[in-house]
Amino acid sequence: MKALRAARPLILFFGFLGLWWLSALAIEAATGKGRFLLPSPDLVWAALIENPGYFLKGFRVTLITVVLGLAIGAALGLWLTVLLALSRGLRFWLLPLLVISQAIPVFALAPLLVQWLGWGLAPKVAMTTLILFFPVTMAFWGALRAVDRDIIDAARVFGANRWQLLRTTYLPLALPGGLNGLKSAAAIAPIGAFIGELVGGQQVGGAYGLGYIILRELKINARTDSMMVAVVFMIILALGLYALVSLVAARASAWSVTDLKPLES
Repeated sequence: MKALRAARPLILFFGFLGLWWLSALAIEAATGKGRFLLPSPDLVWAALIENPGYFLKGFRVTLITVVLGLAIGAALGLWLTVLLALSRGLRFWLLPLLVISQAIPVFALAPLLVQWLGWGLAPKVAMTTLILFFPVTMAFWGALRAVDRDIIDAARVFGANRWQLLRTTYLPLALPGGLNGLKSAAAIAPIGAFIGELVGGQQVGGAYGLGYIILRELKINARTDSMMVAVVFMIILALGLYALVSLVAARASAWSVTDLKPLES
């Protein structure tokens, strides 16, 4: 079973690659336009080799955008969660507003962000942050609410005030649950960068992001194979971030159990 678990990523990778190849062959046989509808992996690889710097620079731009957006979104989400935990009044007013805010189609704000922040990196990072802010906040808030009440009552018996409870009990115990929500946010973070790059396709550091490359190769250059290179890089970015946050979450789970800070006397 351990060997199968260790081999699972390779099995899934080659299974996906084989399914992609067979689908491309079937579309080519049925329509004769497989190169334009779904290029096979070898054609996509050839497009990458043709101009690797173009795609690697785009990957770097999108990576910077996503990492900054994820970091800011996580920090804001955790900060707001702490405020909600400390203030009943804020909970009363802000929680409904947070839920209502999800009725706003975030992608529709992209042009406004460009108007407000310009054509550089800032609107793309802001869009990524907006995509992540609500799920991260709700994940941390849900984890805080799920902390065992018996532990909280025991800490209160020993004289813990609200701030001590938050710092020494709530946050350490809620951190693994919050980071589990952050894993999902990491997987969808490239969507925010993609939307921001579609609308604000200005170069950053002399390179376009992957989102704009996808649009450019499909609509302007009519190169589906080059577009698929950017799509594959987007997938790699999402999976890589998910794996990294999963590793951090696993370590945080161990820390939260073994390294709870004692209450100050």
